[in-house]
Amino acid sequence: MGEQNMTDSQEELLESEAKESPITADGRDRVFAFIYLVLGYVFINGIFNEHFRRNIAIFTIGYTVLVVTYMLLKGRKPAKEGYFWTLILLGIGIPYAWWSIMPAFQILALEFVSLYWTSAIGGKLMENRKTSQWVFCDSVNAVLIIPFHNIICHAKVLLGGREEKEGAGKHPAGKIWAVGLGIIITVPLLTIILPLLGSADSGFEQFMRYSGFFIRENFSEYILKFLFSLPVSAYLFGLIYGVTHDRNTDRIKKENIRESGRNIKIIPDIAIHTAVLLVCLVYLLFIGFQTRYLFSAFVGIRPEEFTYAEYARRGFFELCDISVVNLVILFGANLFAKTGSGKNVWLKRENVLLSTLTLLLIVTAMSKMLLYISVYGLTDKRIITLIFMIWMFLVFICSIIFQYRNISVFRICIMSGAALFCLLCVVPVAHCIAAFNTYFEF
Repeated sequence: MGEQNMTDSQEELLESEAKESPITADGRDRVFAFIYLVLGYVFINGIFNEHFRRNIAIFTIGYTVLVVTYMLLKGRKPAKEGYFWTLILLGIGIPYAWWSIMPAFQILALEFVSLYWTSAIGGKLMENRKTSQWVFCDSVNAVLIIPFHNIICHAKVLLGGREEKEGAGKHPAGKIWAVGLGIIITVPLLTIILPLLGSADSGFEQFMRYSGFFIRENFSEYILKFLFSLPVSAYLFGLIYGVTHDRNTDRIKKENIRESGRNIKIIPDIAIHTAVLLVCLVYLLFIGFQTRYLFSAFVGIRPEEFTYAEYARRGFFELCDISVVNLVILFGANLFAKTGSGKNVWLKRENVLLSTLTLLLIVTAMSKMLLYISVYGLTDKRIITLIFMIWMFLVFICSIIFQYRNISVFRICIMSGAALFCLLCVVPVAHCIAAFNTYFEF
């Protein structure tokens, strides 16, 4: 009996959720659902094209305009946070038509930023509509939850959807859009049928050729592109539809995440103190052993037993890796310690000590790289590495400041990282490197 009541209550809950999130549509929704159908095909066709770089830039501009236009027509004012991410999105996508020193990674970054930007400009970020410590949850929302939970909306809106006014019957436009969708579905079928009919009868073949409808080549390519474009269109429309209609945008609850965070604070404070202090002691011991030549790069001097290449490379990448490891240690110590740094004076001091030692290692690594560049010149990898180390330096500076002042560390670090990455995309780095190396005769 109890199980039956539980089942009934679960069914009622599911029914209530379904009633709370109807798929409604008006004429503007249907127009944009059709545009997104075209957008998906344009995207798939663009990436399998010899003008791939140019198409990426055009798609970035078109997608930005399309999202903003849809939001405005639906009466949604873009969130201010979205302005910053609009610049980042355009800065990553548009220059790709002319240059890129990290083409594959830039494409991945563009795809992620375009989704995150859609959520940001729609005001669906969890902390006051701003980038914050909830950035991971916001990213999951934008990339997975909102688009996939609303992916069926594209087909339903194309087929008519439910009218926004309660009590309204089926709108005649729904039938028109259904006919339009039927025509769209027919197109790839005709690319198969017409060539076969043309092969079966020479007269029909002549008619189709002169009529301009006969597709003699690559019809299978068009079909595949169209089929691949359907889930892309549904995914992208599901995101903007969910953001604009507030549908499935609040499935991640901050209180649930906070409760999970409290549940994982299981490591005794003494264990955390011991681990962090031992790590700091190892770094101090390392610095003591390396005093003879660790800091010589600051004044442009290398040990006699090393060439410039050996000295610059010896330990440079290891120091970079250690900086990342220390960032994980800081995050883990504050995440799992039973008493957070806000109430734990010793943990706060350890954060400052570890961050300071890491800053020293970062500056040492950068001085080695600058010495190496002064002898052998610039390359794109050296530029990327320097930018990354500058960002890591900023992260640990923010970590120290946060121990004494309540600043939004995640917001500063994420937005500064995005700006530095965008700078690498906007600036013609390869041209700058060539000019630098030519001028200094490397």
